[in-house]
Amino acid sequence: MWRGMVFVRTVGDLGLGKHPLRKPIAKALEGLVDARDVSGVYPDTDDIHRLSMPELQTSDAFEWVRYPWGQALRCRPLADIAHHCFTTRRPVIPSGDGVTGDAWHAVALAFGLPRHAIVRLRQVHGAGVMTTRRTDAIRESIGEWGAADAAVTDNAAVVLSVRVADCVPLLIGDRRTGAAAAVHAGWRGAASGVVTATVRELGSAFSANPADLVAAVGPSIGPCCYRVGPELRDHYLEAGHPMDAIERWFTPSPPVVARRGVPGSEPGLPDGRAPLWLNMWSVVSDSLVLAGLAAEHVHVARLCTSCGRDVFHSYRVDGPAAGRMVGVIRVGPSGSP
Repeated sequence: MWRGMVFVRTVGDLGLGKHPLRKPIAKALEGLVDARDVSGVYPDTDDIHRLSMPELQTSDAFEWVRYPWGQALRCRPLADIAHHCFTTRRPVIPSGDGVTGDAWHAVALAFGLPRHAIVRLRQVHGAGVMTTRRTDAIRESIGEWGAADAAVTDNAAVVLSVRVADCVPLLIGDRRTGAAAAVHAGWRGAASGVVTATVRELGSAFSANPADLVAAVGPSIGPCCYRVGPELRDHYLEAGHPMDAIERWFTPSPPVVARRGVPGSEPGLPDGRAPLWLNMWSVVSDSLVLAGLAAEHVHVARLCTSCGRDVFHSYRVDGPAAGRMVGVIRVGPSGSP
């Protein structure tokens, strides 16, 4: 199981405070499981828990689907390759390393596997990639599988997962071989090269050609809300990312009108410096294209977790009390056993 693990040196951690104009919002959450329903998906525009789901700006590529626990997001082109979804506030995924309760059991049931078959990583905001093959024995423990921020597999007997609450969940499928990947891409991991490392490991472990890969970038904090310090831009420069790309990723004001008011209307950073706004959607999608994927095979949901606080978990909004969402993927098209 461990022989395919690849590690890349990570960029140092920089703490980011909560958004100064955001207040924590408490929501009543449901985590009950309907054990009778293991089929998992019901395309439906009406949320069974009476939430108003965000309008999909990329409606041709994404759709809301209903699982036993509630609504989740699915990428149509990726669904032809792999069973996958991006969850919302339901099921209630804990923020820590706990595996008890209904949430992971609900996910496992919906994907037709036992809970111990969910590959759960100890995410460290780096560029480590864990590989598990169909020839590897399936763990019997429900604990974490190791420290990494991405996992790749060709094994339909496991479900890859990544936990997020503003960071980018990235799911990838190979149209030719069927291999799949799940990636946790925070700003540090993206700067370190976790996206490139994952594409490279898919090729090394399963002979995947980047031109055959289809990628889905799930809900995360958007460029409208991701206010950061200039030191993050310096880290991307030091990591060797192209200057023209960095200039697109970091802007002196939000590139779109945010719900909180007029772009650029926010105060400076606590130390008086001018803030920047980081577009992680562009960071990840550009990194995929630079790694060899065709631009038309990279699909971005463009749903902001900070703006969509009623539907998504956001660390910027809720702070340490925030729960987690998951991006999950299993080899084999949606609807297959």
